[in-house]
Amino acid sequence: MQHRSLHSITSKLIHRTLAWVMLCVLGFGAVQAWRTYHAIEKDFQLAVLAAAETHVPLISLAIWDIELQAIERQIKLLLQNPRIGYVSVRASTGQHFEGGQAGITSRSAPLKYDIPRPGKTPGSIGSLEITANDDALYQEILHSAGVVLLQCLLLTALILGMVVAILRRDLERPMRRLSAFVTSLQADNLDAPLALERPPGHVRDELDQMAEGFATLQARIHSHIALLDAQVLNRTRQLEQALSSLKIQSALDVLTGCFNRMLFNERFPAEMIRAQRYGRPLSVIFCDLDHFKTVNDTHGHLTGDRILSAMGACLRRELRTDIDWVTRYGGEEFVVVMPETPLAAACDIAERLRRDVMELVTAPLGDAPPLHVSASFGVAQQRSGESMEALVQRADEWLYAAKAGGRNQVQPALPAERLQALIEKRIEAPPKPPLNARMEPGAERVAAPL
Repeated sequence: MQHRSLHSITSKLIHRTLAWVMLCVLGFGAVQAWRTYHAIEKDFQLAVLAAAETHVPLISLAIWDIELQAIERQIKLLLQNPRIGYVSVRASTGQHFEGGQAGITSRSAPLKYDIPRPGKTPGSIGSLEITANDDALYQEILHSAGVVLLQCLLLTALILGMVVAILRRDLERPMRRLSAFVTSLQADNLDAPLALERPPGHVRDELDQMAEGFATLQARIHSHIALLDAQVLNRTRQLEQALSSLKIQSALDVLTGCFNRMLFNERFPAEMIRAQRYGRPLSVIFCDLDHFKTVNDTHGHLTGDRILSAMGACLRRELRTDIDWVTRYGGEEFVVVMPETPLAAACDIAERLRRDVMELVTAPLGDAPPLHVSASFGVAQQRSGESMEALVQRADEWLYAAKAGGRNQVQPALPAERLQALIEKRIEAPPKPPLNARMEPGAERVAAPL
């Protein structure tokens, strides 16, 4: 952004003050000069008149005694007054005496006096003519006007200097400080205080109000930012919760309540890496409903969906909370992931799941008896350095062996004595809650011991 030139308020005030002061000085000087002119002119005329009246008696005696040198001396004495430019004395006997600048002109008419006879004898023995010197008058006027103007200028300079000093101290410096403060404000230092550095003992003025206004504005901005931060934090939490909910929903199979294939592909490699890192066993159970296509073809897809939903609930019910997890791998196929579980324990759990499916996975058929189904299970334990595809492939091969061996069985098969022990243990165990019963929060299913 292009910065426009800056004109200081203090400079503007100083220039305007100087202009008005000069106008006032000129007006005052003009009035004072006019008054001085008239006062000097009047004083000048009085001085010339006084000089003439002082020398007339002396000139009268000199003419009466016919002392020519005395007359010339009196003329010289009159001319010593700079206000007199020309003196002319004419005696009644015809003699003429003069001095000064002959032919000089003056604004005022020459002063003419009759020279009386000495004593109180009436009559005139001559005349005296005095012409004022206007140059002296003008010099006095200029001198007096100059003195007045100089006094006005000195007084103006003194007042203006004081005004400039006061403006710079009380206005320019605080305004520059305010400008620098506003320029230095950044998003990370909005709380920085404004210090105008006013002189001690100053009276509160508009600049203090401006500083208080900035402090109020800063507090409001800080409060607004805090409110926005709180709103952003709240919206972020809501968004995280919504994203978490969406992630969970996107990871679940709607029909069975189990995880879907996408989450299996994301989560299972991490389970394998964790098991290899800490040297813990990891087993998977691959199960598939027997003759499920026949169920759909004979009883309809609605019945098939009910069987799948009951199958997902049955598998989840037998697993350990927050440890084991089950995925609908595709169609009627499910994969159960069991961390920290060796092959023998996984086979035990698969056998219990097989029996649960036979007992609990049913679908009503109206007036006919409920439909019961069975499932086949293939179990495999992770080998060192084995990939996810290889492990799932081995479990799938055992599932294929179970189907090839007649379905409704677990492969690899358990020894007869262990299978009998599991059957006897199941007969002694208390009945399990119905499928629609909710598991208590924090409850954990523990795998059967070997």
